[in-house]
Amino acid sequence: MKNELTTTQQVMKRWKMHRNALQELVALLPESGGTWRPWDGGMTTIELIHHLAMTPDFFFAAIESRDMIVPPVPSTISEARELLQQLTVKHEQKLASYSESDLQQDATIFENVEPIVEVLHRLIGHEAHHKGQLFVYARMLGVTPPFYVDLSV
Repeated sequence: MKNELTTTQQVMKRWKMHRNALQELVALLPESGGTWRPWDGGMTTIELIHHLAMTPDFFFAAIESRDMIVPPVPSTISEARELLQQLTVKHEQKLASYSESDLQQDATIFENVEPIVEVLHRLIGHEAHHKGQLFVYARMLGVTPPFYVDLSV
């Protein structure tokens, strides 16, 4: 008989599959690519890493009806890696703190009221979208990216 995951565990697993691959990708990016951007007005590599690192708090802030925390944009890829690592720990703790009943409570995001579990699925979809962008950035910077998700989670 298989151990069935709780909804909280399922959300954590899906987020970690993407976040672990993101961290693996960011570890491969060269410092020289930090200020590169694919088009005028697009995010630089550093800005995209910053966006990915801090955006989970946008979703948590919506759930908690508070202002989001926006850390300063790092100056280097190394600083962006460190920010990603630090916020990953905090965000993983936050995700793990949700109970099954918490996930069924309503939250308002983008003027929509929906269960918190749906807000967290939006978080995962957002992360996957921008991680995909960073995979393209990496290719354009000459980096061979890792597999798109971590299947070991």
